[in-house]
Amino acid sequence: MKIEYTALNIDNNKKLKDILKKRLYISSELLKKLKYSNSIYVNNNIAFTNYIVKENDNICVDIQNYIKQKKDLKFEDKFELVNAPLDILYEDDYLLIVNKPVNMPTHPSSDNYTNTLSNIVANYLKKQKIYNIHIITRLDKNTTGICIFAKNEYIQELFVKKKDIINLKKEYIAIVNGIIDNNYGIIEKNIARMNNTILLRETVDNNTGDYAKTEYDVISRNTNLNYTVVKVLLHTGKTHQIRVHMIDIGHILLGDTLYADYYNIKNIDSLISRQALHAAKVSFNHPITNEPIVVTADLPNDMKNLIN
Repeated sequence: MKIEYTALNIDNNKKLKDILKKRLYISSELLKKLKYSNSIYVNNNIAFTNYIVKENDNICVDIQNYIKQKKDLKFEDKFELVNAPLDILYEDDYLLIVNKPVNMPTHPSSDNYTNTLSNIVANYLKKQKIYNIHIITRLDKNTTGICIFAKNEYIQELFVKKKDIINLKKEYIAIVNGIIDNNYGIIEKNIARMNNTILLRETVDNNTGDYAKTEYDVISRNTNLNYTVVKVLLHTGKTHQIRVHMIDIGHILLGDTLYADYYNIKNIDSLISRQALHAAKVSFNHPITNEPIVVTADLPNDMKNLIN
């Protein structure tokens, strides 16, 4: 993968490193790695980052050359590769988007080194001579749906550096206990970790915690079984954001025993055995081509059967 850029008049007499950071969105850390692997060129010649740019200079960053030379630990050096099926929703030279099943963490942890989506993705990408995992979006173990992986760290960084341009939007389908009266709502409350726990979160005063905004539309209501199906659009991406914001308006995700136990809510898992949350749709402008991308993932059977 090569990134090319032709210097404009406004780039004249600026240092190459400034052009790489501002025009190509390359971070200082990645720039350092590219520099020491001789992966930066101007007019087909290896260039130093303090080179003074002239209008019409052809600037090229050879990401593939850097990847070939990097000596970082490979995923397989630390974690086992797992040969298992992947539900691939979208793939190109830069991105891999997959549908995560239930009861599977996104990435390894101290108590689970093998049964994760990343182990399977790493095995798949190794066939393309890609040896590291770069996660763009991750999901809780029992949340199903869309996970985005970048095929190199530059693409991963673009989702941060070009955040406003890429404009990643994530839509979820959730089933909550009780009947939500309003057809539409926006929850705009800060979220923080509860005291004396590393897992649970709660809404807090807006002078503390992290800003969070959730928008929801009611899809359907089931008065007989006392639940509401909602489409949720995340404007921010805080840990447990949907679960915590739904609790704030008086509803808890069906199957969410983690929060049900804390709030002493009984039988929350009588209709479904895990939190009823599915990452159903993502849309964004492609980080390289700027093409609008829309990816969807069908509801898993447990949620589909419950709704039907």
